[in-house]
Amino acid sequence: MIGAERSAGATFRDGTGLPEMVVVPAGRFVMGSPDDEPGRDDNEGPRHDVAIARAFAIGRHPVTFAQWDACVTARGTDYRPADEGWGRGDRPVVNVGWTDAQAFVRWLATETGRRYRLPSEAEWEYAARAGTTGPYHWGDTVGRGMVNCFEGGGDWGGDRTAPVGRFPANSFGLHDMLGNVWEWVEDCWNEFYIGAPGDGAPWLAGRCDARVLRGGSWLDPPRLVRAAARNRNGKDFRCNDYGFRVAADLAA
Repeated sequence: MIGAERSAGATFRDGTGLPEMVVVPAGRFVMGSPDDEPGRDDNEGPRHDVAIARAFAIGRHPVTFAQWDACVTARGTDYRPADEGWGRGDRPVVNVGWTDAQAFVRWLATETGRRYRLPSEAEWEYAARAGTTGPYHWGDTVGRGMVNCFEGGGDWGGDRTAPVGRFPANSFGLHDMLGNVWEWVEDCWNEFYIGAPGDGAPWLAGRCDARVLRGGSWLDPPRLVRAAARNRNGKDFRCNDYGFRVAADLAA
């Protein structure tokens, strides 16, 4: 099992109904966006090299309402977020803050004995890019039917979340890294990448009352669902386009 866990692309679940995890290989990438990328914000720079020294696992999908509700049933949290009338089940959980996400990963860790956590911002972008360098993992324009966002095509964009996994995966096998819901990551907010860690670790200095979100959402325009786009809010802020996905360390 340990050997399989460390194989890039391998998948596992630590229990029935828990998040399906995908092993992401170690590697290097350039984080941030070039100055000439359409839709770029200054907070996406300066671009810098990041080395991910060890493989790690990340959820194939954002955490769903079904998974969140299992946490509630198991008394991992007593918070039951509203689904806006869109339905629960395999839709990504929304109306959760960073602090709520931390309660979920603590519950997962207790249930499974594995160190579940939120991904760092660098790990998140590395996983979202999956070896690509452009604005989107499929190309330079948002296209149609590739992502759940405003003007992105499909049945949900600009209206509501889509059930997870309805849009094409990237080459790491991850769905909905872009669009559907903004995803909380571990890092404190910093306006620029000056002084950012180069090893993939979370940046735990800066404005730690605010935490980073990545990926854009169902109600955002294409420029905000680029792989480099960034957002932030207070740790306890909840919104109907805020969700998260989990990461986990692998056995040594």
